[in-house]
Amino acid sequence: MPGSQSTVGYLRGRRLTIFTMLLRKIAHACVAGTCLLASIYAPDETGWLQEEPLPALVVWVPLTTATQAVTGGGHQFMPMPTGGAWPPPAHAPAYSAYRDWDAWYSGDPDQLRTVYLNRAVNGTNLSPSQRVRAGQYAGGLVGTFSRWLWGNPPPVGSRDARLHCPLPADLTASVANLLFSEPPKISHEDTSVMTRLETLIEDGLNSLLLQAAEANSALGDVYLRPVVDQEVMPGKAFPSVVHADGALPNLRWGRLVDVTFWSELHREGNTVVRLLEHHEVVGKVGRIVYQLHEGTPDQLGRVIPLTEHDGAAYLADLVDADSSQVTGLNRLDVVRVPNAGPQRRWRTTPGLKYLGRSDLDGNEQWFDAVDEAWTSWMRDIRLGRGRLVVPDYMLQSAGRGQGASFDAEREVFTAVNALPDSGTGITISQFDIRVEEHRATIDELTKVAMRHAGLSSQTLGDEGDVAVTATEVQSRERMSFTTRGNRVNTWGPAIAEYIELHLAVERAQLAGKVEPVRPNVEFGDSVSEAPETVARTLQLLHAAEAVSVETRVRMVHPDWDDTQVQQEVARIKDDEPEPVEVGPALGALAGNNPPPGGPEQEGEGEPEE
Repeated sequence: MPGSQSTVGYLRGRRLTIFTMLLRKIAHACVAGTCLLASIYAPDETGWLQEEPLPALVVWVPLTTATQAVTGGGHQFMPMPTGGAWPPPAHAPAYSAYRDWDAWYSGDPDQLRTVYLNRAVNGTNLSPSQRVRAGQYAGGLVGTFSRWLWGNPPPVGSRDARLHCPLPADLTASVANLLFSEPPKISHEDTSVMTRLETLIEDGLNSLLLQAAEANSALGDVYLRPVVDQEVMPGKAFPSVVHADGALPNLRWGRLVDVTFWSELHREGNTVVRLLEHHEVVGKVGRIVYQLHEGTPDQLGRVIPLTEHDGAAYLADLVDADSSQVTGLNRLDVVRVPNAGPQRRWRTTPGLKYLGRSDLDGNEQWFDAVDEAWTSWMRDIRLGRGRLVVPDYMLQSAGRGQGASFDAEREVFTAVNALPDSGTGITISQFDIRVEEHRATIDELTKVAMRHAGLSSQTLGDEGDVAVTATEVQSRERMSFTTRGNRVNTWGPAIAEYIELHLAVERAQLAGKVEPVRPNVEFGDSVSEAPETVARTLQLLHAAEAVSVETRVRMVHPDWDDTQVQQEVARIKDDEPEPVEVGPALGALAGNNPPPGGPEQEGEGEPEE
């Protein structure tokens, strides 16, 4: 087949050494590609390969590795996985971390128990023979060295009283709100481009960016791509987001070369159906290759037709004989948005060192400590319930062998069998609840976790409902606003690049008339002044004659364009009353300007006698 390496030779004799060399040559040939057509060199009687090969045996050899690089379009690119372990070994460390961060982000106690219960001290997963066993409950080796609250099995016969605090979810939501609580202003001087941008925003672009920023904070990377589905949205493309744990990127020098997106379509028992779509550029032609696999939770499995599952059947009409779809572009149809950098966990790991850094990375131990403090606090509340210690003679027997009980609601007691001066009675046992100690501990742990993510603790609203100005807020949350500025420098160009890509896809696949251009993306202040404060500032500036009407309108409405501002300025001037000249009227009242024809004017001009 084109691009494959072949080995052709003579097949002579039936000695075992010949077949050994045949298998060896097949193995060497398989290394060259994902799937190749291998013809076999066979040695002659002397045991050496012939100089002029002749075809002797043709073998079709599928290669089920997920990490071999092949040549295409003048550059090395990673092919989509065709089988083998899942996730691919090259991406396994990242997906192990995604599994941890997803558990903290989702806040599901069952998922946290699943993630950490079968984990050794060094963070690796335990083999099935080393997982939860009786020795763990008795303080065995694994139980003794477990560092995590969620890694300890609950006591046998009692409910699991561990409590999870949703701090990781609050942290990621705070990062997203810092960026997109006020949507960025996307503009362009071309009216046709602006019309399409307004339609995109109406279709939910801003809310999609907010959700993408939250997932980006949790996992470290997100991918923006335009999707064309005429049944979902006829006549236009719509934006879609892929999270980091649904992508297998190929990064070179920090740039995205190609990427494979995947999703589970079906899981039943030990059978998993996955849809893979590989986005690449071959020979300056962008395309998407689709494959449907049926495998197991840890194996990708065999390729099956797209029509075998309803979730992928619609793609069968869009692809060619190679199961690929041409995008109509000469570039990749995906925009990657890394969360932060540099990468700390995989700083020197090939293939992973360019991945974005999650805000949860390195915070796992602090989240676990916060959960432990909350669990201890709730334990104090349970133990702090008042309990009565009652002597035996006050218990009411339920009969022989049935035990005895005490009725706390009983008001009248009959005679008891006890000495009157024994001094034995009912005592109350109630432990103190260490409220301030637990609150202080949780606050400090929260500050450390927020600071590690580049945020101020005040970002979560820990200062109460005291009214403060925007200047005071920015002063208290300086670290959060510094982090926001760094993220804006990443998101701004990424949004502009995606808009250009979106318009290019519409022009190539839907005959769109809008020219693919990069718009201007401006992020506003995440904290706005209260209307009362703005009005007071404008009043003082107007009294000092320091600002014009247009400036005052722009200060009140910073999101307006020039046309809206000019229209508002004209309406304000039209509403102003006509000026009244009060000077002549006051002069007349003072006698300085007598009316014409008056007595004083009549005597003027007559000669004195």
